[in-house]
Amino acid sequence: MGIDVVTGATGHLGNVLVRELLERGSTVRAVVQPGDDAAPLSALPVKKVHADIRDRAALRKAFTGATRVFHLASVESSLWNQRSRLHDVNVGGTRAVISACQGAWVERLVHMGSVHALSGPRDGVLDEDAGFDVTRSTSAYAQTRAEACAEVQGVARAGDLDAVLVLPTGLVGPLDARISAVGRLLLDLVAGKVPYLLSGGHDWVDVRDVARGTVLAAERGRCGEAYLLGSERLSLLDIAEEVSKQTGAPLPRLLPPWLARALAWPGPFIETLARHHPLLTSWAVHAVTAPFTVSHEKAARELGLMPGPVRQALRDALDWLRANR
Repeated sequence: MGIDVVTGATGHLGNVLVRELLERGSTVRAVVQPGDDAAPLSALPVKKVHADIRDRAALRKAFTGATRVFHLASVESSLWNQRSRLHDVNVGGTRAVISACQGAWVERLVHMGSVHALSGPRDGVLDEDAGFDVTRSTSAYAQTRAEACAEVQGVARAGDLDAVLVLPTGLVGPLDARISAVGRLLLDLVAGKVPYLLSGGHDWVDVRDVARGTVLAAERGRCGEAYLLGSERLSLLDIAEEVSKQTGAPLPRLLPPWLARALAWPGPFIETLARHHPLLTSWAVHAVTAPFTVSHEKAARELGLMPGPVRQALRDALDWLRANR
């Protein structure tokens, strides 16, 4: 096996992917952003390289000798004053990764995008053919993710780099050491700190299945292609009911979409002033009330990915959080 490099390795999906690669016999280098807590990797036999994701020279050094690079590093925020950082890291960082891969003669880049990078569908079913049209993005975060994906796909289709893209939906599962937004929601539901939920849903997937699908994309994915990695649509109430079933937590009340939209507009201002992620933002409301389903057919057909049940991933996430928080 060759050397695999993972950026964003300390995040939820990142540390799960590192474990998947190690189990498959890979030698792994983990690129850690300066100042990031590398504790999620502390017990793993990986070489940690500290490098700013925007530093092309540092990345080229980190990538030298690598067979594959898995680029997961990104930031997510609805803060008004974080728009520049979103672009610097999500777009500028991706450009730096592309350049470093080319300079280090990396055989394949696997770029971790997001379902939110895709343009909304016109027929009620979202698939990879929707493409990455930044003019149709619903938030600054989604726009930067779309732009980054378009950059990777562009160089791959031009023949300048062997690259493939994976686009996960909502991640659920254990090993959430830094506590993702979904992990925080689960903890708040258990603690009875969620007074209301949106009456909508999202496509969810076990984080371990996404790690497995990412490796399958590296092995089997076609250059320049994107693959949606999801499993099943659950409403937020479905999730709250599973949490209640496992822990006895109270069920929140449901907000109708029209009221949620009215309450969501000050969300980014609240987050900017209080440095606290609000439960409601316009983007969150759009994400869970969007009237479409997500197709997983391409990943099943071309990668052979058959994800497990999301409710089991929820139970495993709860068990892990209760044991580690």
